[in-house]
Amino acid sequence: MEGLHRVQHRWRQLLGRHSGGDWYSAPGGPPDKTPGEAHGTPQAVSRTRRTVFARHGPHQQEYETASKGYMGNAIRSSKYTLLTFIPMNLFQQFHRAANLYFLFLVLLNWVPVVEAFQKEITMIPLLVVLIVIGIKDALEDYRRYLFDKKVNNNVVRVFCG
Repeated sequence: MEGLHRVQHRWRQLLGRHSGGDWYSAPGGPPDKTPGEAHGTPQAVSRTRRTVFARHGPHQQEYETASKGYMGNAIRSSKYTLLTFIPMNLFQQFHRAANLYFLFLVLLNWVPVVEAFQKEITMIPLLVVLIVIGIKDALEDYRRYLFDKKVNNNVVRVFCG
């Protein structure tokens, strides 16, 4: 499938049609074609300019003031936070048919007419499965968090010219 996307991308390059990645922001004016026209649908050209502030040095305060309302570009691939781990993990666990079956057995065993075993004994398999899978998910998410932290703190080189 990846090879197909590569071939399609290369074919578009050869035909002169690009996939929308050619946004042009020169100070002299707008480009000849807008990104919408490159795909065949005309769009209005935005005549506004953007101001780019240096992030370090004498313009640090100006940068912080201008970028308050915008998101950063830090990578976050972890599923959970400390507050959302238990509710989201339980929600995902009970989407599995086996866990729903064990929950049904636990609830059914709390009805006095149908009670086959002691109430607590029927809860043991469900609790063991939920705890083991919860620990596994927590460890996986923590590894994702550490990797994201490592990637976000990488030192990079910026080439100008």
